[in-house]
Amino acid sequence: MANQVTNIGGMLSAVTTTFAYTDATAVTIATIPAGAQIQNIHIDVTTAFNAGTTNTVTVGKTGSAAAFVTATSVGSAGRASVASTGVYSAWANTGTSDVSATITYSQTGTAASAGAARVTIVYKYADV
Repeated sequence: MANQVTNIGGMLSAVTTTFAYTDATAVTIATIPAGAQIQNIHIDVTTAFNAGTTNTVTVGKTGSAAAFVTATSVGSAGRASVASTGVYSAWANTGTSDVSATITYSQTGTAASAGAARVTIVYKYADV
């Protein structure tokens, strides 16, 4: 049949978790399946992080804290502009094994007394 659309792509999934200024170690977001392609990563800051000098997060995986998002500022409320320079290629394929995705908060200067956010990873299953 002319103009028939077939096999238009894969199924998208999203995983979300929250984190706060009190999280001193990496927070597990979820397990991303082997071969998945990351479509987007959103970091929605609901309460600005207020450490004295810097307030950043990275999104990565076990063994590589900034595999997907490098240091991204979370010092203002709203959707953060994720820093993916140098790591964006890792979004194309998560590899041959499932990946435990993590988010890590880093601060310098006077310790934060506030800060909360939600991170969402949108990904496509491989060859679906």
